[in-house]
Amino acid sequence: MKQLSIFLILFTFFSCKTKVPVFEINQEVNFLIPAGKNPIATHHFIIHNIPSLLKENLERKNMKLSEIKELYAGRGKLESIVNSSDFGVISKISISIYDKENKEDIYEIYYRDDIPLTSKGELKLLSTGEDIRKILSLDNYEMDVEVLFKGFTSQEIDCRLTFGYVAYLE
Repeated sequence: MKQLSIFLILFTFFSCKTKVPVFEINQEVNFLIPAGKNPIATHHFIIHNIPSLLKENLERKNMKLSEIKELYAGRGKLESIVNSSDFGVISKISISIYDKENKEDIYEIYYRDDIPLTSKGELKLLSTGEDIRKILSLDNYEMDVEVLFKGFTSQEIDCRLTFGYVAYLE
């Protein structure tokens, strides 16, 4: 029994490979959630012409896009720029990116639907794990921040979305 346990531990240890990112692209965008948004409708906040920065990062690493095997959204969070606003008013949030020329080709990169009643100052987002090479290979792309509220927004919320993309070779 002891030998079996040691074997399983060693097997697990040596069979696990950790993915190491080749590079990360970190960005941020700002947008405003106005006061008075209702909980009945889903609200969309569109952010235009976000530079992808993929080509610059590939050039800096002396790589080609074909060498990248996986390109996913990394860490993401929504922050209140002023007054440490409470994001507990949000019921669900989904963030997608797309090509402005082809709005049908859309990729959800972050979401969050288990938001605590009190979430002062920042809201961490969960990555969907979709490969987004197609959109990031463009020079610019659009972003749709889709929000469903729990109640009416009583004050405007000046938001900063901090997000990143991670490229892997294998």
